[in-house]
Amino acid sequence: MAYTDHMRLRRLAVAWLPAIIWMAFIFYLSAQAQPLGRTPSLAVSYVAHFLEYALLALLFFWAQLSRGSWKGKITLGLALSLALSVLYAASDEYHQSFVAGRTASWLDFGTDALGAAVALAVIGRWGQPFLWRQVRYRRTVLPVDPRRGRT
Repeated sequence: MAYTDHMRLRRLAVAWLPAIIWMAFIFYLSAQAQPLGRTPSLAVSYVAHFLEYALLALLFFWAQLSRGSWKGKITLGLALSLALSVLYAASDEYHQSFVAGRTASWLDFGTDALGAAVALAVIGRWGQPFLWRQVRYRRTVLPVDPRRGRT
């Protein structure tokens, strides 16, 4: 494997690892009969669903920024992040249908999708300073190929 391929793989791993860890955490919680040790109130349950998928969507979008040249492709990154979040929410509800004491719910799925959509809408509308910080971060922290300069 060439050095550039190794660095590209390393950059990809650094970018996607937070999203993968968060997905594993969601999977772990959905495999529990009572994830918080007791049955939470309905409001707490829906706020938790909303926030966990809002964070997942943001982590997916953050990983999308590591692709390299993202100028003009913000909408594509937002759409892909939303699609990945909604697909994972659907698979999570399907997974819960097999867990004793849990059921799949369209309302939970809708709350998950709404959380992801709201988070990405906020980034799409007011996230330009955030995006510039991420580009600077990518150029200064993530590994680069010293023979080619900063990429």
